[in-house]
Amino acid sequence: MDFCIAQFSYFGNNLGMTLMLTNPSSSSAVDWQTSQSLARQLVQAIALPVDLKSRPLHHFESGRTLVKTGDVVARLPFVMSGRLNAVVHISGTQSGQIVPIAFGSGEIALLSFLFNRLPSGSDLVASQASAIQWIPIDEVESALLNDPQLMAVLVRFLGLRLREGQVRERAASARSVLTRLSASLSRILAVLPARPDARLLIHATHEQLASSCGVSRPKASLALKKMERDGIVLLGRKWIEVLDATALRTLSA
Repeated sequence: MDFCIAQFSYFGNNLGMTLMLTNPSSSSAVDWQTSQSLARQLVQAIALPVDLKSRPLHHFESGRTLVKTGDVVARLPFVMSGRLNAVVHISGTQSGQIVPIAFGSGEIALLSFLFNRLPSGSDLVASQASAIQWIPIDEVESALLNDPQLMAVLVRFLGLRLREGQVRERAASARSVLTRLSASLSRILAVLPARPDARLLIHATHEQLASSCGVSRPKASLALKKMERDGIVLLGRKWIEVLDATALRTLSA
């Protein structure tokens, strides 16, 4: 039986990412806007020295893997359109995955691989039809080394993105068990393969879902039973069927 497990996680190898803050504080909202501005500055400043305009455009259909776990990242994708997800596989489970983090249009993805040659800790997958331009990582590094001001922008950008991740982690830990569990289930649905019968079946135990949300199994079971009473899910042995995806997403907001 296949297991599809999701959890909130922020990966050290994927700091150059889009984070959607839920009910951010005023300071975190300012940080997010500032990091978005810095991201645009980075792209604009790097575009000329790496000759971004003349680089070929590559099109990828939804579901296509651009970078595999364990690959050494030698080039960075600039997302012209579409969306790329970082998908982390959980060892010890069959087809288990951590919910992806998205890189959106206008971003250079995987910026934290600059100045290191660490293997990728995740797959990079097109979550929708996407168009990208590849930029050799050594050319980006050369541009940064030749421009101290640009390097300073990169450091500020990565620092702010790390802070955004910390803010979101704190917000997630403060949410109720029901909200965290419904958010985890919603994230699983986002990467769940379509079935011929159109049923939304998630193969996972209560213990696995509890672990993915950072809560105890009894608390997760109580929350799941409440969702079942409300007609949102149907519980089975090692599986959960989502009956009302809209209501589930509303709970996770």
